[in-house]
Amino acid sequence: MKKIMILSSNYTGHGHKSLCDAVTEQLSKRPDVEYQVIDGFELIGKAGVSASKMYGPITQNAKTLYDWFFQLSNRSTSNPMEELFAAMIYQRFMRRLRAFQPDLILTVHPFFNGSVLTLLNRYRLDVPFVALQADIINIHRSWCDPRAILTICPTPEAYETSVKLHGMPPEKLEIIGFPTRARFCDYARTHEHPEYQPGRPLKCLLMSGGEGTGNLKSFALQLLQNVDCTLDIVTGRNAKVKKSLEECLTPKFQGRVKVHGFVEAMQELMASSDLVIARGSPNTLMEAVVLNVPILITGSLPGQEADNPAVMTTHNLAALCENPASAPAIIQALLADGGRRLRDISRSQREYRNLDNAKIIADRLYEMSAPGKVSYSRIARRMPPPSVQEAMEKFRTWAKS
Repeated sequence: MKKIMILSSNYTGHGHKSLCDAVTEQLSKRPDVEYQVIDGFELIGKAGVSASKMYGPITQNAKTLYDWFFQLSNRSTSNPMEELFAAMIYQRFMRRLRAFQPDLILTVHPFFNGSVLTLLNRYRLDVPFVALQADIINIHRSWCDPRAILTICPTPEAYETSVKLHGMPPEKLEIIGFPTRARFCDYARTHEHPEYQPGRPLKCLLMSGGEGTGNLKSFALQLLQNVDCTLDIVTGRNAKVKKSLEECLTPKFQGRVKVHGFVEAMQELMASSDLVIARGSPNTLMEAVVLNVPILITGSLPGQEADNPAVMTTHNLAALCENPASAPAIIQALLADGGRRLRDISRSQREYRNLDNAKIIADRLYEMSAPGKVSYSRIARRMPPPSVQEAMEKFRTWAKS
């Protein structure tokens, strides 16, 4: 039996969990594979989980703060953050390691790459460590640790950033593609997305992401007032926004708008649309590409998503809309000449997408897992743990510099 430990996150958006699900769905098809998914922030304890739950409020209300932290932690020189995290996760991680004894560790969240590799080196455990990058171009330095046996890049742009900006050895990288959950890939295999036919209202899907971020009301009003369309709005987990939009839009535009919360069968709702309108979250963008639905990108988070719109438009996978007021004119341009631009985008998506990325990644993990090769008896139970206090002092000094 091959054992694979996966480090993910449940609360920092929905993207890391989606990536994890895409891979584990494929691993589950192998009877000789056992996997264990761990929320990396749970290894810190309650404080870590509470901190991870702040992702939604911060990305909604304090984007400048989010960008500051991204840039601070993205310094090219070595920093004590990895040492601090290693000290904070030490006890819970080592306990999980002894109990499960994995043949391979996969991470789909960058915050724990360096800290876990530091602990593995400390205990001289030759556990193959693989990083699966969750971003398509703005790769954080924490994704790029040459001590990992392999780092999987979802795009050529991610590969270039890893090599040129962060100095990753090319032989430690492999471009496979962005993994998408089976529900989207399977639906795409059995349902060909129809091209928009002029003469009827445009079916638009306005999405905010799992945390309910985005200027949904402004975009919705611009579309409903100025475009011949019907509109589905997905607010994610944000029940407050859902209620507010229903109260504002439903009475005035009854029959043309429907507000959804968190949607399980997103592949069906997305595939029934002519146009997906969403921010530059890589998971949402790639899910739409897989389903062959044209995209209008409404912006991006600073830092990790900053250049996602440029990547998508360069490959002609989407159009860009910088603000709600410009949305009607851009959509009219997409619909001009019988919807020629929409057809062009759809054609590019079909050429770009690969419905087997998750399977290819799972196959690589399977190949790299070798039961019995790691000796967990080497773990020195009496070795003193890293000092959280000392690591914290080093981090404070570094952050002030």
